Amino acid sequence: MIKKIIMFIISCFFMFGFGHMPIDIGLTPEANTMIGIFIGAITLWLTVDVGWPSLLVLFSLTQLPGATTANIVSSSLGNNTIAFLIFSCVLTYALSASGILRRIALWFVNQKNHKSSPWQLAIMYFLSILVIGSFIAPTVLFVLYMSLSKEIFKSNRIQPGDEYGRMLMCGTAIMTSISCAMTPIAHTFPLMALGYYETATGNAINWIDYMKIGIPAGLIIAAVTICYLYLGFKDKIANFDMEIMEGMGPIKKEEIISLVVFLGVVFMWLISGVAPDLFPILKTWTTTIPPIFGIVILCLFGVLDFNEALKKGVPWTSIILCGTTLAVGKYLTSEELGITAALGSAISNVLTNPSADLMIFLIAAFTIIMTNFMSNIVTTTVSYNLMMPIVLATGVISPELTAILVGMCASMAYATPPAIAHVALAAGSEYCNTKTMLIYGGIASSISIMFVTLME
Repeated sequence: MIKKIIMFIISCFFMFGFGHMPIDIGLTPEANTMIGIFIGAITLWLTVDVGWPSLLVLFSLTQLPGATTANIVSSSLGNNTIAFLIFSCVLTYALSASGILRRIALWFVNQKNHKSSPWQLAIMYFLSILVIGSFIAPTVLFVLYMSLSKEIFKSNRIQPGDEYGRMLMCGTAIMTSISCAMTPIAHTFPLMALGYYETATGNAINWIDYMKIGIPAGLIIAAVTICYLYLGFKDKIANFDMEIMEGMGPIKKEEIISLVVFLGVVFMWLISGVAPDLFPILKTWTTTIPPIFGIVILCLFGVLDFNEALKKGVPWTSIILCGTTLAVGKYLTSEELGITAALGSAISNVLTNPSADLMIFLIAAFTIIMTNFMSNIVTTTVSYNLMMPIVLATGVISPELTAILVGMCASMAYATPPAIAHVALAAGSEYCNTKTMLIYGGIASSISIMFVTLME
């Protein structure tokens, strides 16, 4: 408690006092104030908390010229990205509550005969995570699969501490992060990076362009990950008779309706990018209206309890944090303050004529290393605002590719509990531990940096 109080005081000093210090770093006092807010915000998020401190960060932005209450609210909690996240979480909650997600996962697991083949089961299990996780928030996905994995363990008499349980739980956490990187659908960190780009330029990055990079990279990283998990655990896991898990009985009406509605929403998301002229109205809907449309239908058919979904399905703390970082990112990169221009100039002077491969490697390495030791949301903000000025100054890769790389790499959190919630859940479970996540998650991080660089 004392440590948190001390760090809170230090953070407040930076947010409210740094701009008034007699420090000459070649920037205006207003720019110094923004830098202080940025440093103080990161300190709060890393050492105190991420929820209520975000409100203090929003308040601190009122010190900036032109930062009216309306501007701060519209650029944070009123941002289109925030609305999209809220309604997407409500929509995906319906999938989870109806049971269709669990049924799909079991379908993957129960394909063919997995007797005497624990690795065949593991591969199908991981594949199902990649498929479902491409459309589902990572925490929701991991909670679902943690429950499913425990049923598999129970069915096959796998006890806590058994190597197969350790491998499957560790692999589940890693695959969850990889799936989050593959698409921007219902995934906070890619959406944040794309949102930063749209806010700064007024131009939206097509989701198809993102997935052209994210899906192939994710599949290759996942394949290599499965290979090294096999090499790491193959001598520790003996073959055993796998009992095919029983299904869930006849499919229910609620499952069918929730799945059809969700696929319809995904269709509306994708068609606006693949064939925008086919349904012109979808271009004006952006990404926010389709899930709203889906929610209305689900509530109309009695499949979704809206109040319950708002309470249980929406991670409000993460939403507030996300909104705050969007506002911080907007003011940090504003032309009026000139921070990014000065930073880009300084770094570009040091980084003379980098190649495109070197630039991609630096973005991937910096973002992936950061995201494995601190908040993914903070990582997205820091990495985007640091790397974009360098990219703009050097011109070796496009700003669009930069935003895609940051969003994708910020999702690749595998190694430590602070990295992301589901890694903490895996490391804290009775079937895995922190050491296992650190070792195999660290290897996954190195693999991700290498293949992201090679693929681009």
